[in-house]
Amino acid sequence: MFSLLSLYFAYRRDVLMAERHVAGLVRTQAQAADTVTPAPIEELPLAA
Repeated sequence: MFSLLSLYFAYRRDVLMAERHVAGLVRTQAQAADTVTPAPIEELPLAA
């Protein structure tokens, strides 16, 4: 019985960690998209 409980709680811990990780990625990407400013494109000379 103990092993079943420990397996269940280990599974829940992994699921919660994954959910927090994905939520952090989504939040980070949204903030990064808001702060991006387009840079001017410069023509570079071709190397000889």
